[in-house]
Amino acid sequence: MTRLIFILLLISSLSFGQKTDIEELINQVAKAEVPENFKYYYLVPKSLEQEKIDDSLKNYQIRELKIFDKHFPEKFINTEPKKEMVNWENYNLNESKLVSDENNYNNTLSPPKTKKIKFVKYNIDQNKYDSLVDNKEPYTLILKKKWYWNKNRIWKNKRLYAEFIENWKMDDKNNPEETIYYHFSKPIFSENKRYAILSFFKQRRCNGNGFTGLYRNDHGIWKKVMEFNQISSKSYSTHIRCEEIRMIDYE
Repeated sequence: MTRLIFILLLISSLSFGQKTDIEELINQVAKAEVPENFKYYYLVPKSLEQEKIDDSLKNYQIRELKIFDKHFPEKFINTEPKKEMVNWENYNLNESKLVSDENNYNNTLSPPKTKKIKFVKYNIDQNKYDSLVDNKEPYTLILKKKWYWNKNRIWKNKRLYAEFIENWKMDDKNNPEETIYYHFSKPIFSENKRYAILSFFKQRRCNGNGFTGLYRNDHGIWKKVMEFNQISSKSYSTHIRCEEIRMIDYE
């Protein structure tokens, strides 16, 4: 019985230690990759599937790595990743907000092309308008409308449509956090925990880019040594540029 308890405690300790290692690595990577003006970042809850590194290390790269660390685990680069994914909801990742919309999460995995519109009087008090904008829900536009403008014909009314487009652009500019969804894989660590491999991707509404990175831990600070498997994505539409697709959901 004592032996069983010891084994369970050991497994629990190892699991907790790995979780802490993962949190520390991703928190540091996010701090380096997320723009400083973001108040937080949107994180897709389901981790990426870790990619196997396809790019082979060049001889000069190996020499450089071994000059810095003669014990660099060269074979670690070619580790075959396990098909294992995690839910980031179970981790303490700083300044992150999990993507919760089922449609965006399960289907597009990118910021929505639809925003909710809340109409207000065109001559609304400016302080009240500013307060509504500052305290709005994500992906919501506070749009001024004259009483005789038909909200259901927003595309037909040039003035209302122009206000809508300008409002959308300003909303993206003022809330850049809402324009990108971030994706991380579950990292792979070397035996001595000095190195880690992590896949990273950031998806915008119409395009995205990412890479698999090799990271080294120098006295508690994770530094990106090099990138592999750079990848990018681009969305196209047959009749209109993807960036110009703006749909609305009336409140």
